[in-house]
Amino acid sequence: MIYVRVPATSANMGSGFDTLGVALNLYSRLEVEERESGLEIITVNNNGNVQSDKSNLVYRAMDKIFQATGYSLHGLYIKQDSKIPMTRGLGSSSACIIGGMLAANVISGRKLSYPEILNMAAEMEGHPDNVGPALYGGLCISATEGKKTLVKSEKLENDLIFAVMVPDFYVATKKSRGALPELIHLRDAADNISSALMLYEALIRGDYDMLRFGVRDKLHQPYRKGYINGFDDIFDKTYDYGSKATYLSGSGPTIISILTGDGTTFKKRIESFFRENSHSWKCMLLEVDNVGAVVSVR
Repeated sequence: MIYVRVPATSANMGSGFDTLGVALNLYSRLEVEERESGLEIITVNNNGNVQSDKSNLVYRAMDKIFQATGYSLHGLYIKQDSKIPMTRGLGSSSACIIGGMLAANVISGRKLSYPEILNMAAEMEGHPDNVGPALYGGLCISATEGKKTLVKSEKLENDLIFAVMVPDFYVATKKSRGALPELIHLRDAADNISSALMLYEALIRGDYDMLRFGVRDKLHQPYRKGYINGFDDIFDKTYDYGSKATYLSGSGPTIISILTGDGTTFKKRIESFFRENSHSWKCMLLEVDNVGAVVSVR
């Protein structure tokens, strides 16, 4: 049996649109085994939203590897158990893609390197900023050059807490992307570049007082916030309650605050704010996962 664990990921991180991502210690787990015939897919915590046939995302990711390696598959057993909320901006699809590809690579004889798997995963996902940290862990800078995906992973000190605020609604990535303008002002692009560089340096060097400056964004958050009721009020409250930096995770609707300390007081206060204002949100306190995807065979 092949076991794969893949972390949740938070992309964009405010100013790092389609470039920055971080892995968090919330996981999708797979159990995979080749069989003589048939296809059996079992899902846990799926709420009826995960396919159990060949349209399943894990299966489709595995099939990409089998086609690339020329492996002739007989039958397959897949068990998915994911704690990552689906369609909430926490990399649930990237976890499926990376998990499936890593499992298929083992079955087919480990013919592909991680950089090759990364290229295929980024092409399948459509962008690299989630699949990079899902595979390598830590804080990742991602870039593409033609069909090649480049990722630089840095391991962070585990002295930060990520307060992950997840609502009971979702915003489809396609819809969220559709809200973005085709053209932006040069000044806005320059501002985002300076903020993203400051964010990266602040996280790497532990200069956390610069984080709030680093997550300032003019490329996507101003256009996506219209899908999230109370967006500005939530952001303001997080800073009132001690957030070092607050940003929209991925394309949303999850909002994340970066904290120092254990985060328990922040969690109590923000959840109280949600209740008082009839916002159906929950808050999880997570840490950085510096390991990335883990594969074992037993």
